[in-house]
Amino acid sequence: MPRPFYAILYGMRTTLDLDDALMEALLARHPGASKREAVENALRAYLALDAVDRIRALRGKLEIEDLSAELRRDRG
Repeated sequence: MPRPFYAILYGMRTTLDLDDALMEALLARHPGASKREAVENALRAYLALDAVDRIRALRGKLEIEDLSAELRRDRG
């Protein structure tokens, strides 16, 4: 289902019911950050680590030809 026009302009509003102790621990790791900033930072960090894990999972599944020597030769 497409997002409403106002959500595209202002971002997605979401209500979450989070464990209080978990939220306190997160805020302790992000001093001075609002709850929103702390949650967004945590989501970004999780997604970055997940991206690395996904790339690592591809190790050995893709054939990659090393053309670095040829590129250096052609530049020189």
